[in-house]
Amino acid sequence: MKKRPLAIVLIALFYVLEPFGTLIHAAYINNMTLFGGDGIISHLIWPDWVILCLFPVVGAGIYMMKKWGWYLFLSFSVLLISYNIFVYKYLNPNYSLEIVMFFIIITTVISAFFLRKNVYAPFFNPRLRWWEIATRYRAPLNTVLVTKNGVMTCKIIDISETGCFVDLEGEISIGSSVTLEFLCDGVQISCIGTVVNKRSGTNGNYRGYGIQFQAMSQEMKKKFRQLLWYFERIGLEDRKDFPSVIGTSNDASWQKYTFFNQMEFKLKVYFRSIIGRK
Repeated sequence: MKKRPLAIVLIALFYVLEPFGTLIHAAYINNMTLFGGDGIISHLIWPDWVILCLFPVVGAGIYMMKKWGWYLFLSFSVLLISYNIFVYKYLNPNYSLEIVMFFIIITTVISAFFLRKNVYAPFFNPRLRWWEIATRYRAPLNTVLVTKNGVMTCKIIDISETGCFVDLEGEISIGSSVTLEFLCDGVQISCIGTVVNKRSGTNGNYRGYGIQFQAMSQEMKKKFRQLLWYFERIGLEDRKDFPSVIGTSNDASWQKYTFFNQMEFKLKVYFRSIIGRK
């Protein structure tokens, strides 16, 4: 899985850390210390505190790449430029025109970067945020699909925490609700899913359907994570070829899904979705 764009990470980090830089810069140009009765912090007014508190919020919005983060960033950029001009003209005689202009140029350049279509598109389209795609495991599992038209047998081609792709000859309508049931060496998984796409089988691809998981009990989620945890241990993660069989009976590690294994796997999945991996 690819990582989230480095430029986005760096800009988000810059905004999170900027309050410290702003305070140090303000203390320098005003020839004051940071703390104490005569320190810069004791001389801040409420608009200064609002600006400082908004910096990390904007940074979080940039990093998460949500629609609200994009709008917040642009609004905050306008606010920053306006407030710095106001401070220069009316509040702080120690502000120089050169510093204000430099700040405006930097803010404008960063804003222009976010106004490029290839940059702002992922903020509005989750499908373009590739780093949030769950890890898939190549696992040939015999599966039963229960649809409104009856019971159909098929085979799972690959599976992740959010869905799977099944090799199926029959016809299912996109958007249909189905129940999946499959068994892997004594571990039975049953959940509800929705058919989200269809693959025709051309160009050497499998013919079948992509199914997104919709509902799963807490007990089933635990079993499912145990299954994925095991698939990762035996090397099925992001695999191009198909393993001939999946056997767990003779593998002692299958039985060692302890509390700490659960926490390790949950954290691994979480941090993959946040920062991505190679």
